[in-house]
Amino acid sequence: MSSSASLASLTLPFVFLLSACGGARDVGDVTLVTERTTLGDTTFVRVVSGSVWGSQILAVEEMSIGALDGPDEFTFGFISQMLPDASGGLYLFDGNAPALRYYDADGRFVRKVGGEGAGPGEYQDAVLGLAFRGDGRLVMRDARNGRLNVYNPDGSYADAWPVASGLFTSQAMTIDTLDDIYLKILLGRPQENEPWPIGLLHLDPEGVIVDTIPPPTIDGEPTKVADGRFLPGKRWTLSRYGQMIIGVSDDYRFEIRNPDGTIVRVEKEWTPVPLGSEEKREWQAFLDWRWERQRQFITADLKPIPDQKPAYQGFFPGLDGTIWVRLHVPAEKRDVPAEPGPDDPPAITWAEPQVFDAFEADGTYLGQVRIPPRTSISVFSRTDLWGVRRGDLDEQYAVRLRVEDPREITETSPDH
Repeated sequence: MSSSASLASLTLPFVFLLSACGGARDVGDVTLVTERTTLGDTTFVRVVSGSVWGSQILAVEEMSIGALDGPDEFTFGFISQMLPDASGGLYLFDGNAPALRYYDADGRFVRKVGGEGAGPGEYQDAVLGLAFRGDGRLVMRDARNGRLNVYNPDGSYADAWPVASGLFTSQAMTIDTLDDIYLKILLGRPQENEPWPIGLLHLDPEGVIVDTIPPPTIDGEPTKVADGRFLPGKRWTLSRYGQMIIGVSDDYRFEIRNPDGTIVRVEKEWTPVPLGSEEKREWQAFLDWRWERQRQFITADLKPIPDQKPAYQGFFPGLDGTIWVRLHVPAEKRDVPAEPGPDDPPAITWAEPQVFDAFEADGTYLGQVRIPPRTSISVFSRTDLWGVRRGDLDEQYAVRLRVEDPREITETSPDH
């Protein structure tokens, strides 16, 4: 199912998708212009202009959990995982405690699940994923204990399935709608200047290993890699609906590979973002520091920072089947809470705000969402986002943000 042709090399008929918002004042008539055609089992989608939502949306925070001072269940050190449930409640894992806690839809603390250790239902500080099974049980990837912990909906311990991997990475566990489990693992020893052999370990719904799946391939992916920053490369992830989302970030294009063998190839117009001179200097100083201090752990040669950024940073599947693409955008100057110490890396005072493009599973472009400052998102859906906001003293808050469709806002306005 690898790509066999660039979207840019195809001449496609125009299809105009029109979405009007009833004469709304702020948004106006929205026209999404898309070139779309199907050849065999592949649908080609090229976003020419516009979007379903119209102008860029700023996600609005509507709930916050946390405090600068207070009881342990509200003062977080490092929120590494979060997962909302069907009732609007939220599971949070604080790696500094370490503790898995559950909060209701209003942000009230309900209970702690398990505890630190290696016994039944216990865990260490490195949790690499939380996901629900169809029966409502919660599965945790407890990496340091080399297993998956399973908890009942009431938080009680249910089971544990041994599984080991030396890979510590994000988006490391997916449970699909059939309750099959997929874990990112290293399939071999990393080689100098070679892409890391990261694949998937496939387990059945009872935690029994079925097989291993090699990393997906796509035309145009680099065969050699370098250590650095803002370097284009292959990006891929697996959704809970069994879709493999994969692309090479040197251009705005990617594939949605469905379990039934059909493919959606998406391409979108974009303008490369240049790196500012000060931003570039800071990142180069950081890389030089890391190269000097951590060379023994790096398996690729250091490459200078380029003059422009790739199209995107990565893909994030939504709980509802939407696909979110984090973009590379111009960086903004930020305050650094404290001056780095003599053994700390150089400070980075330029940071990119989180900006995402959202797509439906069929490649329809919904629009662009900007996240408020000092907030990072880890769980996605069409209407709600969950993530972490840092306060003025770098304290952490778990937050839920609302993605408000501009058409719905203007249609329900009292004076509309």
